[in-house]
Amino acid sequence: MLTGGSTRTERQGPVCVITTDTDTTTDRLVLALDTLGTPLIRFDLADFPRRIALDAHFRDGRITGSLTARGRTTDLETVRAILWWHPGSPQINNPRLTPEARRWGTGEAVAGLAGTLAALDCLHVNHPLHTRAAQLKPDVLVRAAACGLAVPGTWIGNSPRAAFRFAVAAPAGAVAKSITVPVINGPDGAPDRRYGVFFTRRVEATALDSRIGAGAHQLQHRIDKAYEIRAVVVGSEVFAARIDAHSAAARDDFRADYDSLTYRRTTVPHDVRTGVLRLLRHYGLSYAALDLLVDHDGKHWLVDVNPAGQYDWLQGDPPGLAVTAALAQLLTAGFRSPGRGRT
Repeated sequence: MLTGGSTRTERQGPVCVITTDTDTTTDRLVLALDTLGTPLIRFDLADFPRRIALDAHFRDGRITGSLTARGRTTDLETVRAILWWHPGSPQINNPRLTPEARRWGTGEAVAGLAGTLAALDCLHVNHPLHTRAAQLKPDVLVRAAACGLAVPGTWIGNSPRAAFRFAVAAPAGAVAKSITVPVINGPDGAPDRRYGVFFTRRVEATALDSRIGAGAHQLQHRIDKAYEIRAVVVGSEVFAARIDAHSAAARDDFRADYDSLTYRRTTVPHDVRTGVLRLLRHYGLSYAALDLLVDHDGKHWLVDVNPAGQYDWLQGDPPGLAVTAALAQLLTAGFRSPGRGRT
């Protein structure tokens, strides 16, 4: 286990898998947990309050009570682990309430349900607070460098002149990237089709005009990559897949053209592995997917850390990338949740 000093819990209760009904990654995880004989309960935060009943009490420094989801009741004190995997949000849809009252009620529901679950003393993969901290890109870049990882030169801001100067100085040109998620979702949580996906793309310095001033933007020195690596960390295990792009769009951002990609299993150098584990230990993460660009000199550059990054599309090709099995074993073990530590 990555955290060191953690003690194993005595809980033999269920693993809570919190996700949407349509997530196929967790479908396979549920099967793996069942193979291990691990009891589980799967639900979505969006089930509250219609299909979830919460009865929680805080006394003597601990939370007791129960959660009933989809007809199954679980003693909160017995939960051994919680997987937070892209859950929806509780919704208060009472038509008799004003929109303002519904928004307030939804906020109360999130604080009540998600807050109670996050307070349980069990393994969280990953704890919502740790996930949020690891999504703050400027902090991640600084911390990654402190952990010995190579990070491309990066600019964040809203000054057109500063953006221009940064792009002009970039040795191999600059790329524009989203700072958070690359999509805009509609009220139902699905991507808003009016906008599309903000893939990483090359930008010319002369195209950086006054529109930069409208909000925060991120530019990064372009890495002339030979290939890319998606590294998936489960506990202290690092699973790595080499991604080769065979189209111009995929060479800028592999998500832009999955059909042009080929994969094979690989490893990362020892110093990169050490740096990655130090970085995740700092944020208290037991799971993350990371993107590394490998240049033509073999140098590995960290460009993204996602505490709930997808991996399932890699498990069949290349074969043997057994992330689901490792994740099921981690959740079954039910170690206590790691806190943020020093690097």
